[in-house]
Amino acid sequence: MTRQDVFGWMAGRDGCGTIRIMIPLAELRERGHNTGWSQRIDTSSLPRTLIGQRICNPQPTSGWQQVAAMPNRPKLVFEVDDNLWDIDYRSAKAHEFFNEDGVVDNLNANIKTADAVTVTTEALADLVRPLNANVHIIPNYLPGWVLEHERPRRDGHVVIGWGGSNTHAMDLAEVGPQLRRYLDRAPAHVELHVMGEPKPPPRRRGVIRPHTPWTEQYRLPENRIRWTAWNASVPDYWRAIDYDIMLAPLRPHPFNRSKSNLRVLEAAMLGIPAIATDYGPYADFVEHGVTGLLVKSDHDWGRHLRALVENEAMRQEMGAAARAKAAAWTIEGNADGWEKVLIG
Repeated sequence: MTRQDVFGWMAGRDGCGTIRIMIPLAELRERGHNTGWSQRIDTSSLPRTLIGQRICNPQPTSGWQQVAAMPNRPKLVFEVDDNLWDIDYRSAKAHEFFNEDGVVDNLNANIKTADAVTVTTEALADLVRPLNANVHIIPNYLPGWVLEHERPRRDGHVVIGWGGSNTHAMDLAEVGPQLRRYLDRAPAHVELHVMGEPKPPPRRRGVIRPHTPWTEQYRLPENRIRWTAWNASVPDYWRAIDYDIMLAPLRPHPFNRSKSNLRVLEAAMLGIPAIATDYGPYADFVEHGVTGLLVKSDHDWGRHLRALVENEAMRQEMGAAARAKAAAWTIEGNADGWEKVLIG
């Protein structure tokens, strides 16, 4: 069997696994390199370069360290795209996991063992450099077809959209009360499309829910909300987005300071103007009044929603400008960074 140039050891096939492993390695394959990816690794048939995504569980850590100790081992590249050292307590599942004994120690040890580390932002690079000086900043890039995709439309409706899970609790707190006030007074043709977060079951006396859905927490009007469960794949999620306006709340927080511009980049690729918090990666990407609108204070959420809902021409103009900007963010045009680190 021909030895692979690069193998991506994925933490999962979620958004991070798709965007940080599958998409760049698929593009490198298009460029003639022998690449592969999986959530499992065969240590008897190792590639020239092994890229491991946020390895920190005990068993994968043992595997990573085993490979590191081999003679003539592969080049080891550690991939991390979030500040896993400072997860907000309101992201309960992730916070609990990364505070388990040994998890962060494993993360640190595996980063130190690597020959190189890839991250998404300069802020995240600053956190990683004390552990490994050979850090490469490679932003998130999306496939070019997303830029060309014509999203589905809801005739007769203006769709305000948000996608994600309840792990974004601290960010949703930024927009929840203001969104409720807006929807309570909005024209009948305005709806909120929530993607990913499951529709809450009807309330039943005596039944305790594992968590309170954010739409209930902020008392959003149920008759204004349309729900879509997680899609089978990230590309299917992109194809299903039918928003006219993308909400992009982001609470100022050490975790979010290291995040990428992915949410507003997805909106821009699809020609959707975003209403985004004027903070961190969103403020760096969204051009206020050109490709979207930035929120500097709470009352801006309702003010910006009214402006975009009531002005279709503004939505179209901003969406077109956002898409033109996003043309510089395709993986096809930016895989050189990955190629340099992984292939050499």
